[in-house]
Amino acid sequence: MTPRPDERGAALLTVLMLVAVIATLAATTLDRLTVATRLAANAGIAAQGREWLGLAEQLAAVRLQDLAAADPARTLGGPWLGQVREIRLPDGGTLRAEVRDGGNCFNLNGLARAQIDGTTVADPAAVQLLSQLLMVLGVDGNRAANIASAAADWVDSDRTPLPAGTEQANGASGWPPANAPFADVSELGAVQGVTPDLLGLVSPFLCALPDSGPQAINPNTLAPEQAPLLVMLAPQQLSLSAARALIAGRPLAGYASSVAFWQASGIAATSLPPAAGEQIRLKSRWFELRAEASNSGQSLASTSLLDLRESGARIVRRRYGSWQ
Repeated sequence: MTPRPDERGAALLTVLMLVAVIATLAATTLDRLTVATRLAANAGIAAQGREWLGLAEQLAAVRLQDLAAADPARTLGGPWLGQVREIRLPDGGTLRAEVRDGGNCFNLNGLARAQIDGTTVADPAAVQLLSQLLMVLGVDGNRAANIASAAADWVDSDRTPLPAGTEQANGASGWPPANAPFADVSELGAVQGVTPDLLGLVSPFLCALPDSGPQAINPNTLAPEQAPLLVMLAPQQLSLSAARALIAGRPLAGYASSVAFWQASGIAATSLPPAAGEQIRLKSRWFELRAEASNSGQSLASTSLLDLRESGARIVRRRYGSWQ
C-alpha cells in the first residue's frame, strides 16, 4: 500500500526519532559500561594495593623484630629509620615505605592515668609537660597552661574541670569534651583554646597512642627537628640549641643509658626535674610505618602503628589515606 503524500513526512520523522532514541540508549549503555569497567579496574588496583601495603607491614614487623633481637637493651637510629625506601613490584608498580620511632612524641592520652575502678583522672605531671612543650614552641604561658588543662579534661573520664581547664563545649567547634582517649591528634583541634594555626604548630610533636603510661623519649632515635621534646623535659636546664647539639653529637653507638645522656648534657643530676630521668628511655616500643603502593597512575597509602614487644611486633592501628 502506497502511503499518501501527506503521510510520508510523518513516517520519516518517526524513523528519525527511533534512530535518535536508539543512539541515546546505546551511548548511555556504553557510558555506563565504561564507568563500570573503570570502577572494576580501580577496585582491583585498590585491592592489590592493600595487599602490597600489608606486605610492607609484614616486612617492617620482621625488620623491627630483628633489630630488637640484635640489641635487647636499646633501640638505635640508623639508615632504616626515617628513610624512604622504594621497591619495584612484580606488577610494575612501586611500593614506598618509611619507618619512624612512633614513641618520640607527647602522648595526649598520657594526660590521664587509669584508676583501679576503671575510671581515669588527669595526671598533673603530664599536664605540666604539655604546657612546657607549648611554651617551648612559643605559646604564651597562661594560654599553654589553659590548653594543657583543657586537653586533660577532654581525655579524663570525670566531668570536673581542672582549675585552668574546662568541661564545656569549645565555642569554635561546638563539641563538648569527649571524656575519653584521643583517637587522633586532630581531635585536639576541638579543645578549648586550640586554633588551626596552633594545631599545625604542635601536631608534629604529638601522638595519640593507645597507652596512658609515662612519657618515654629515646634520644638515640630522635631527629634534630624533634629537639623541643627534650627541652620539654627540663626547660629550665636545657636550651633548644643544646638539645639539638645532644642529638647531633650522640655517640655512633648511641647513648649507653639515660644517665650517660644527661651527663653529656652537662646538667647536674640534682638540678633535673624529678621525673626527667625516667622520661628518657633507650628502648622504643611504638613505631609508625608510612607506606604507599602506586601503579598505572593510581596510588593507595596507609599509616600503621606497630607495637614492638618481646613477643614480637603487631599492628595495633591502620589508617588509609594520602602519603603524609
